[in-house]
Amino acid sequence: MVVNVLQNLHQKTYRLETIVIEQKNPFYSTQKNYAREVEVYYYGKVKDRHDFQILVTHFDFSDEEGTMDQFLKKISYLFDEIECKVDDEGNITAVDNILFLRLRWTKILANLSETHKGEAIDRYFSQISDLLEDEVKLIDFLGSYNMFGLLFNGLLNSFDTKMKRESTEGFTEIMTPVKSGDTLTLRVSAENLEASDVESFKGVFICKRDQYEEGFIEIKKQNSHLKHSLLWIG
Repeated sequence: MVVNVLQNLHQKTYRLETIVIEQKNPFYSTQKNYAREVEVYYYGKVKDRHDFQILVTHFDFSDEEGTMDQFLKKISYLFDEIECKVDDEGNITAVDNILFLRLRWTKILANLSETHKGEAIDRYFSQISDLLEDEVKLIDFLGSYNMFGLLFNGLLNSFDTKMKRESTEGFTEIMTPVKSGDTLTLRVSAENLEASDVESFKGVFICKRDQYEEGFIEIKKQNSHLKHSLLWIG
């Protein structure tokens, strides 16, 4: 089942979207949408790892764009082509084109440095540079829900049995499989939320006949509300 789901990602196109709602004060909130169309290519198994390429073919950002939004949009293109190894559970275990990403970042950084200045910008530049120098951190970043975590998240082995894993935010994610006919639904919940700043966490992943079709994760914090979604579109 697990390997079939991974293999069946080949030549699939998914729409990944993140909606960020921020409560600026009790009377005012903002909403921003960030969507990508992602093509997935599976190139077979090398030893005990699956070989994948992820291509972001289209970006769609909220209409309202401030200076920081435009800045982040340009940086997003850094990660529009990822070559990676994935284990049987669906965890990213290696980034094969990390040298390509570092070279690309050098060019993007040189370009952005000419027009973007300030301490906050410099901190952001430094964070990305550090990320690209540490493959473990880069893998964690790419596996987060706002990047490619709805595609590759290490949850595929829980289609057979209930499982738990520790979230990077300090709480425990619980995955419970529910089968109905040829549809397998993985319900995601949480425990130990009091150990984090997350107030609510829930989600669902849906497979039909070994085809991963839909995913959704919702995270609520005191002043923010994140909705991550995935939909198979072709």
